[in-house]
Amino acid sequence: MELKKRADIPEELTWNTKDIFETEVKYNKTIESLVLKTREFILKYSGKLDEASTIVQSYDDYSQLMEILDLVGNYAYLNYSVDMTDSENQIRVGKAQVLQGELLSKLSFYESELLELDESVINNAMEINPKSAHMLKEILRKKPYALDPKVEEAISAFSPTFDSFYGIYETLKIADMTFPEFEVDGVKYPMSFVLHMNNYMFSTDTNVRRQAFQVVYKVLRQYENGLAANYNAHVQLEKTESKLRGYDSVIDFLLFSQNVDRDLYNRQIDIIMDELAPIMRKYAKLIQKTHGLEKMTYADLKVPLDSDFAPSVSIEEGWDYAKKALSVMGDEYLEHIKYAKENRWVDFAENIGKSTGGFCATPYGVHPYILLSWTGLLSEVFTLVHELGHGVHFIMAQKEHGILNCEPSLYLIEAPSTCNEMLLTNYLKGQSDDKAFKRWVMTAMIENTYYHNFVTHLLEAHYQREVYYLVDKGETLNADTLNSLKRATLEKFWGDAVEIEKGAELSWMIQPHYFMGLYPYTYSAGLTISTVASQRILNEGQVAVNDWLAFLKAGGVMKPLEMARIAGVDISTDKPLRETIAFIGEMVDEVIELSK
Repeated sequence: MELKKRADIPEELTWNTKDIFETEVKYNKTIESLVLKTREFILKYSGKLDEASTIVQSYDDYSQLMEILDLVGNYAYLNYSVDMTDSENQIRVGKAQVLQGELLSKLSFYESELLELDESVINNAMEINPKSAHMLKEILRKKPYALDPKVEEAISAFSPTFDSFYGIYETLKIADMTFPEFEVDGVKYPMSFVLHMNNYMFSTDTNVRRQAFQVVYKVLRQYENGLAANYNAHVQLEKTESKLRGYDSVIDFLLFSQNVDRDLYNRQIDIIMDELAPIMRKYAKLIQKTHGLEKMTYADLKVPLDSDFAPSVSIEEGWDYAKKALSVMGDEYLEHIKYAKENRWVDFAENIGKSTGGFCATPYGVHPYILLSWTGLLSEVFTLVHELGHGVHFIMAQKEHGILNCEPSLYLIEAPSTCNEMLLTNYLKGQSDDKAFKRWVMTAMIENTYYHNFVTHLLEAHYQREVYYLVDKGETLNADTLNSLKRATLEKFWGDAVEIEKGAELSWMIQPHYFMGLYPYTYSAGLTISTVASQRILNEGQVAVNDWLAFLKAGGVMKPLEMARIAGVDISTDKPLRETIAFIGEMVDEVIELSK
């Protein structure tokens, strides 16, 4: 399938960023207004944050600035993400990043001055305006690691440069990399990242699947040194800041913002690597047997077990699946799903220059924007409900909390999305008692929900931790080092069940998550919570639904352990994680039994 240019995509397959700014003129005028409001804020509060009443007033004004800045940044990035080859989009997002850096640098005085205040003044402000409590508590928590105000201002001023490594990576991957078509049995196949990740990886034609793998990784090999240098610069920057702020480790520095301790982080990675690996090796061997493969390779891991049974799913059918699967959440939740469909919240198109994968952006006070590349596979329905989970979560959280309080710890961020995947599977399982259908549904859960979150992203997390271990030792990373670490991670997890062929070690180059802090491990953390919560919804009904809705509405004012308890999950122990792994094991065993 040849990818179209963005201009040739039907409007109904695209999202509508005019809901943020109706015209480019309004976007530019908003920027002018934001610059002016920032100047006024500085004049009004710089050097004057010495009383609780002033802090309370400044909180509302600061929140307003952050709301506007959030809209400006989202408008620029969302337009860029659907066509990174467009020069106008490139210029707009570049200017937005520079603007953000300049304004945040100028506004850095705000946090610096609050950090210098006596805690009694801060506490008084929190009593006057409880809405400000979360932000002010976070500032007090940062106090031991705060730098001189001038240094903080300088760091903020450099933020566009510091954040540029991710942009460089995306530009190289999406805009610069080109892939030759390949031929199998006289048939020519076009190639791109989107086609590889959304089509060829799942192909039941072994020759097509493996040839596509070789084509992609041959091109990646040409960029390994440049991308390794870019990634090394990113992690060395993180290490430098962690040292400046007095952290013992870059890992501790990155976990601080999540309000999660090192033990919780390590537990998630270590237990899954040790206890899930044997289960997934067993599943890999089942795939090998089912498809009659002489050997099971890394390129074969995404081939569906039930490829002959899996139906093609239209976008309309995908929406229908989503509405029916999520109906258990009640009318308020479903109303948001309805609005999402009717008002072009989702970009379904496959086009040249579009970002790979899927994501949900949530500009404050507007509505969510969901990026997909719809292929008609069932996996796209899982991605749709996953991203809708993020979207509805933030709609509910934003309704209850201001922009400075609505976002929970990164540790929890994937729970609402993965819970929706569980609900989709529960719905599908109830549609038929047919043995083949039941196996198909269970393999869909294993191959989509659990493989994606407990394997793909967990292996990223293990690899990422190994990277930071070296960085903490003062080592510099190059392509050979990164390739070696990735290969070691893959071989440790898959053992002798899967051949990690040449090229698989380059898979660190495909995912952007390494530029987002300690994000990869949170997928399995969120799914651990959502597995237990979704089982409660299935078994306990409305009581559990109410708990989950309360969890979604709680925003970011509590620590992860407290938030999880709202949903009825105690993550202070490893019990939920081990229960989740056992749940996966039971499913794999049942699928094996159904396959006999």
